[in-house]
Order: sequence, then structure tokens, then C-alpha cells
Amino acid sequence: MTRRQVLAAGAAAATWLVSGGPAGAGACTGVCTTEADAGTLRAAACRRGRAFGSGVATGELANPEYADLVARQCAVVVPTWEMKWGQVHKAPDVFDFGSCDRLVAFARVNGLGVRGHTLVWHRNHPEWLPARLAGGGWRDILASHVATLCGRYRHAVCSWDVVNEAVEPEDGRSDGLRDSFWLKAAGFGYLRTAYELAAEYAPEAELVYNDYGCEGDARWNHRRRSAVLHLLERLKKAGVRVDALGMQSHLRVGDAFSTRSLGRFLADLADLGVKPIVTELEVRGDRIRGVHDKDRAVAALYRDYLETVLTRSNCDSVVTWGLSDRHSWRLDEDPTDRPLPFDSTLRAKPAYEALLAVFGK
Repeated sequence: MTRRQVLAAGAAAATWLVSGGPAGAGACTGVCTTEADAGTLRAAACRRGRAFGSGVATGELANPEYADLVARQCAVVVPTWEMKWGQVHKAPDVFDFGSCDRLVAFARVNGLGVRGHTLVWHRNHPEWLPARLAGGGWRDILASHVATLCGRYRHAVCSWDVVNEAVEPEDGRSDGLRDSFWLKAAGFGYLRTAYELAAEYAPEAELVYNDYGCEGDARWNHRRRSAVLHLLERLKKAGVRVDALGMQSHLRVGDAFSTRSLGRFLADLADLGVKPIVTELEVRGDRIRGVHDKDRAVAALYRDYLETVLTRSNCDSVVTWGLSDRHSWRLDEDPTDRPLPFDSTLRAKPAYEALLAVFGK
């Protein structure tokens, strides 16, 4: 079956894409046992026991050149939208897996791992969800969702973003939690229950808490770091398994950044027994004029950031939020920006060379 045939197979592929052996021992590095083209990001990372990957939307893979680029360069793919509540659980008793099945089938036929994103989030939800949760029975609703998704993709997904962006210090709560409809309906219990359910229905997968804003050195970054550490400590004390912190890593040239400060945060994670992984990386250079200067500055921040994370922690997974600028969500804000390793024509940029160099160390 060719890559294009897999994309056309649709839901019919579900009978085989969810069968077979488990994805691995709780992380996505198991895919590095497969061969990779020399000189690719996949090969460079795998040689050091790390998995490189990209966020991908199923529709993007209709372009055969881009599909080939993803298959060559990546060991892991992440569905950017296809697994979120708003796409798969549009009515209380209705699930739609067509688009997600095609993406998972593409990963399976090309020997790629899949990161699941995301089981619980306060955004991209169906209209029916908040009212149903507020009406009671939130645990049954959550259990049905987690059991269905994790069960369907148990043998494809090697790592799950179980909960996404559950802290918001600016909401003013003493515990730092986001005042979301999830919290209003269930309190802290929704967090604990989400991880317990994920551990039950996806026992082989890595269980991740995913959030943004922990990478920089501004005051708001430090507040988010404190809130994230507090949440992780609270979950650990409750006996909940959280294997990793997904650091989204939406970086911007010119923002406050300190390798020393970031290193201290990574040490705090190690003290909690939580591994950092990089889950949604891109580097914005929109404050810089001129393609040459922009690309050089973007590549430098890729290098400085990843060198810090990879040398000061046990991070074993790096995912960019797209491979090519043509698919970056950041271009909605600035169509001239160049935040990803490949440009809009799929040509490698200095950011790509920076990633190769860091992975090679």
C-alpha cells in the first residue's frame, strides 16, 4: 500500500490500523529501531536515542511531496486537530474517526509513531460538552471519551497529551489552575481522573501533561512554571502517573530567554521524576526584517533552546508544530514569517541545519 493509497483508504483502514503489537514501552523512541534515510532529522535524532517528529493535519498529506517529506524526516507524527473533542466527539454518542484514521494509517505504513493530542482541553470542544459536564455525570462522559479514543488507538499511539493547558495563573486562583468549564464541573478531580483513565486504557503509552510558556524568562513565564510544577507535584502526591511534561515551545526571537533559568526549571522537573519533552516547537522571527537575518536568528534560537533542553535533561522527543512554513499556524499572524525547518517550497532552511547539528551532538 502506497502513502497515497493509505490516505484514500479512510475509515476502512480502521480494521488493521488499530491492531497489532503495542507501540512501545511508554515512549515514542521505539520507532528508532527502524531504518531512516541518512542525513534526515529522523536519523540524526534516532542515533542519539531521541525521536523527532512534527504536527500534521490529514489534509496536508494529500500533497505527495509533503507526505514524502514527513515520512522521511519524522519518526513521530502528531494530529494537530484530528483527535480533539471538537473533531471526534461531535455529539454525546457520536464519534467520527475518518480523518484521524487516515493519519494513523499513514503513520503505520511508513513506520512512524503517533503522539495523541489531546484527551482533555478547555478549547476546541463540541457545543454540547460544557452544559453536559455542568449537569453532572462528568466522570462517565470523560470515561467514555478516553476509553473510546485510547482503546481505538492503543496499538498506534505511543504518547498521549492527557491534559492540555490546565493552569492559568492570571485567573487568580491560589492553586494556579485555569478556571475552565472542566474545573467548574469537577474541580481537581477531572485532572486526577483523566490520568487514571488514560493509564487504564493506554497502559503502554507515555502519559503527558502539555502546556505553554515554561520556556522563557519573563515574569509571566516564571508564574506559569510555578503553577505547572505545583500541579505536577499535586498529581504525584495523589498517586497519579504523569510521565512527562510536554513543553510546547512556541518561541519568538527577542523574547526573554535564559539558559540558566531554563536549566533550573529542568532540574525542578527532574526532582519530581517528570521528563520534559518538546511537543509543539516553532521559532517566530517576525520582529526581524530581511529573510537572511530572520533565518539566521531563528536558527540560533532553535540551537540555543534545544541544546539547553537536550543537555540538561533526559528529554527524548522533539516535535515541531509543522515541518514547512506553508502549514504554520503562525502565518495567520504574519504571512512573511519563517518559523519552521523547511520553507513554503519545502526547501531546507538554516533552522533545519541547526536541528541537525543539535541532534548530532
